[in-house]
Amino acid sequence: MSHEKSNTPAIKLPPIKMRYVKRENVSVDDCIGMYKLFSVYYQNTPFETFMADLSKKTGVHIAKRVTDGKVVGFSTAVSFLTEVDGKQVRMLFSGDTVMAKEYWGNPAFPQSFFRWVLAERLKHPFIELNWFLISMGYRTYLILANNFYDYYPNIDGENAHLKKVAFAAADTLFPGKLNRENGLVEFGDEACALSDFVTPITDKERQVPKIAFFEKCNPDWMNGSEMACAGSLSWSTFGRALLDMRRTLFKKGNRNAKKQASSAVVNHKPETVEITLSEIEQREIVANTTGNNAA
Repeated sequence: MSHEKSNTPAIKLPPIKMRYVKRENVSVDDCIGMYKLFSVYYQNTPFETFMADLSKKTGVHIAKRVTDGKVVGFSTAVSFLTEVDGKQVRMLFSGDTVMAKEYWGNPAFPQSFFRWVLAERLKHPFIELNWFLISMGYRTYLILANNFYDYYPNIDGENAHLKKVAFAAADTLFPGKLNRENGLVEFGDEACALSDFVTPITDKERQVPKIAFFEKCNPDWMNGSEMACAGSLSWSTFGRALLDMRRTLFKKGNRNAKKQASSAVVNHKPETVEITLSEIEQREIVANTTGNNAA
């Protein structure tokens, strides 16, 4: 039996490069490019608010197409100190993060993040180091839950220390916003809600234990409630990751060192975004046309 090969050529995406840029070195064009991407996914965030938030960060991971320099993804970042049980703890916080759908899974993002984490680990070798994030959508939470050995909140059991770490970090960055009863960071009228088409939770997705767990912990996620999360970046974590060569920090698979029961139930492949750059550009055209007609 013969098998004919398809004559349809595979579409090859332009290559991208992602690197960490210190805040003071981020250009105006980059800020505009990041905001255009960001505004498609999030509501209630004027450009001025976006820039004010960026000014509080240490820097940002920016992904650009090599062919034309267009921003196709970014993740803001900050390194700061907080105190837990009377001891100083260093936190690495990932803020606003967006990646164009066609580049989901591209190694540029995890590579840039890992270089930053490793550099911070080497700069501060003798202090506890953790990753802190606030999760409005389940896909953000899954980055933590599917790729860290020790983290909070965890469907397989609560880590009391990391809970304290997450709460302390939230109090440091967002004073007065943390609800200590449910672990949610609530911004009220200032909340930056997800657009309606972004990360809807379907009945099928609720069959994935970690997604159902996320929704149970953060039932008001679509309206802007953020769940305080923390993951350990200890030296032992780096050692275990090196021994478990089948996984990298943000690549899915099974760990030899530790398999969580919830991870083995459903092999779920999350997507980080729900819209392509071409759709973004089309939205910009529509917005400009609408603006011109209104004028």
